[in-house]
Amino acid sequence: MPFHALIPSLLGPILLEADEVGLRGLYFTDQRDLPQVPGVEAVAAKVSDPTAGRQGGRPIRSFRAVRGQAAGESGALFTESTEALQMETVPLRLLQENTPDSARAVLEQTRRELDEYWRGERQVFEMPLAPQGTAFQRKVWQALLAVSCGQTLSYGELAERAGLGAGHGRAVGTAVGSNPISIIIPCHRILARNGTLNGYGGGLSRKARLLEIEGFTIR
Repeated sequence: MPFHALIPSLLGPILLEADEVGLRGLYFTDQRDLPQVPGVEAVAAKVSDPTAGRQGGRPIRSFRAVRGQAAGESGALFTESTEALQMETVPLRLLQENTPDSARAVLEQTRRELDEYWRGERQVFEMPLAPQGTAFQRKVWQALLAVSCGQTLSYGELAERAGLGAGHGRAVGTAVGSNPISIIIPCHRILARNGTLNGYGGGLSRKARLLEIEGFTIR
């Protein structure tokens, strides 16, 4: 049985889902695939199209992530003020009163490690994971876990890393889009073959921000 908690984040409220084994889900509360959980307020503006959005008059999907900051570039298209990075630690809000200690420990560890990530103090997550999916999906998600902070891959490259061959890029893309544990299983590090942002279940502006947090300039 899954148990749930809500936490704030730099990119908006997050719903966590865990069982007594590990973390099963991490969702922004306006994702279209958000689980229906009592106590989670309905969001009027859902992210219905993971490829939509514009910034500076351009479709966000057409932006590229460049490692580091090029000379003369501010890199400020998506970056928020430095004050926004100083988040006050807020206790997680458990949504089930009967949450067992083991699941509570997973949820609390996730909150703590995410706080460290937002502050730039953590690049590798250590909470136990228990995503639910097909054998194919789990194989792709396992390959995603090997994409380290500061690195990006194309869908074809990810397919090859998963031992599936570049010809499976489309199926791999579908599995990436079904990733239930955003940020932790880092699907935001997967780009189109030409290096553009392409799509993201939590919204492309969030994908851009996550990449900026990890040292990329979006241009």
